[in-house]
This record gives sequence, C-alpha cells and structure tokens, in this order.
Amino acid sequence: MSSVGQARDFRIDAAKALAIILVVLGHARGIPHAFTILVYSFHVPLFFLLSGWVARAHGTERGFGETLVRLVRSLLLPYLLFFFTGYVYWLLTRHMGEKAARWGSLPWWDPVQGLVTGIGPDLYVNPVLWFLPVLFVTTLAAFLLRRVPVGILVSVALVVGLVWTAVFPSLSVRLPFGLDVLPIALVFYALGGWLAQRKVLPASVRGNALMALMLIAPWAVLAFYNGRVDINAMLFGGSVVLFFVNACLGTLIVLCLARLFEGIGPLRWIGQNTLVILCTHILIFFVLSGVASLAGMFRGDAQPGPAWAVFISIFALAASVPLRWILARMAPWSIGLRRKV
Repeated sequence: MSSVGQARDFRIDAAKALAIILVVLGHARGIPHAFTILVYSFHVPLFFLLSGWVARAHGTERGFGETLVRLVRSLLLPYLLFFFTGYVYWLLTRHMGEKAARWGSLPWWDPVQGLVTGIGPDLYVNPVLWFLPVLFVTTLAAFLLRRVPVGILVSVALVVGLVWTAVFPSLSVRLPFGLDVLPIALVFYALGGWLAQRKVLPASVRGNALMALMLIAPWAVLAFYNGRVDINAMLFGGSVVLFFVNACLGTLIVLCLARLFEGIGPLRWIGQNTLVILCTHILIFFVLSGVASLAGMFRGDAQPGPAWAVFISIFALAASVPLRWILARMAPWSIGLRRKV
C-alpha cells in the first residue's frame, strides 16, 4: 500500500496491545460468558482494521512479487512453525486425560488437513492460527485493489460483506485458507486505511476519554442484544448489520482508550509483539491446563473460574518476553524478522 511515511504511531501499538490482551483473556478457560460476548463482538475486526491502518499510514510501495514474499515471510512461516509446534504437543498428549476422549481415536495425520485448509475448526492443535491465512489473503487482496479509491473500496466491501455474512453461513460450507472470511476482513482492513487518512478520532486525552465513555453503553447493549459472535466459526449473532455496527463501536472504544495508554512502555512492547503472543498463548494454555489436570486441580465437576483465567492469561503474556527473545535470536524468521535482533 502507498504510504505517507509517518513516524511510528504509539496509539496503534497501544491499541494492538489492548486487543491482544482481550484475545488472550477471551480464550482462557473460566472467563465469564458475558466477557466473551463483549470481546468477541469486535476484537477480530479490530485487528484487521489496525492492519489496514498500518499498511496505509506506514507501509511502503512494493511490487506484487516483493509483497508476496514479505507476506509469506511474516505470516506463512510463523503459521508453519507454530502449527508444527502445536502438532508435536498434540501427538505427545492426545491419549492423556480428557484429550483421549476427544482425539485419542483420530489418526496421527488428521491435524495435517488443518494445515492445508487453514480452516479454523481444522486447526485444533493451535486454533488461533486461522487468523494468519486470513490476514495473508486479505492483505494480498488489498494490494491488488490498491488503485481503487479507499472510500469506494470501503463502500463496496461493506455491501459485499453484508450480503456475504447474510447468505454464506447458511450454506454450511467452508472455503480454504480464509477465503470465506475474506469479504468480512476486507471491510475492516479497508476501513482502517480510510481512518489512517482522516482525523476522525479526538487528538486530546480528554476528548478520547469522553468519546470512549459515550460509546461504551450503546456498544455493550448492542453486543448483548446481538448475541454471540465468532468469526472463526462464521457466527455473527442475530443480525449481520448489528455485527458490523458493533464491531465498529468496539473498535472506536479501543482506539480512544489507546490514546490514554500509549505512553506506557510495557503496553507498547506487547503491541509490537502481538504475533508472538497470538501464536504461543494457546499452546501455553494447553500446557498449563495439562499440568493442572495431572495435579488434580479440576476433578469431577469442578471447572476453572475467572481467577484461573486471569492467572493463565498473565502467565502467557509474561512468557512471551523470554519466548520472543529466544525466537528472535534462534529463529527470527519464525516471527517475521529478517535478521537476529
């Protein structure tokens, strides 16, 4: 995407940090259902919007070949590494505890179909990896459409996205490598590019705080009214229109809050390393849950609660620091880096 060459925007780093923290908490066993309803209403669209924003405001002009190589390096190589990491763990543990009932009878090669298709439900060895193929095809589609004025692209993508979300899920089929999610993702990716060129958000901390406060109530009400959203499972609640509206409201709230917290160093670090956190936190959850099960922490009908969810989320975020250090030095390609840092 073309760029105006702006300096690094710490609001975006803070927004990405808030988004990935919500993702981690939303995936933790024991988190309240109400939290899931609220967070899932916007957190995936937020990531697509931020990706479009960064591409428009901070990207550089590249040819198709260079763009393709860059996307393969930054998205598909991590996809491969963290799939096989989860796959090895699955092979070693699939006959243990409750996993035996779910996966013990499956052939050893069954997870490989998830690697090939990139479809979320097939990627059960590391479920969050579905996002990487979708971002790959979305970014590539945006590159091919880069000559279309961004306002027109947003309008057309929104119409297509509304029709797609209203019709496609009822067909009960899935398309490989995120192509069925592409029409939804492209709406928010294009919207991010549009926002990057306009001063829609308040500049002052007070203005952002007031805007966030004004949006929280309608966003929460609409989220509960529309019901559960899960883009990975092609679920959009009771109304596809409310899905798009509420995704925009939740995204705006996070962008406003990010202005309040953009000066916090650790939050910036998290925002600059979302790929590591995204790809590793589920694997860490698997390990911690396995240890807890072997230790007898959740016997019988006992289920993990919010305290457990918060604990494993904090643990996963903290573990990303040494994991990032190790990967950056031993396998920088695995997290989209060109060289050791």
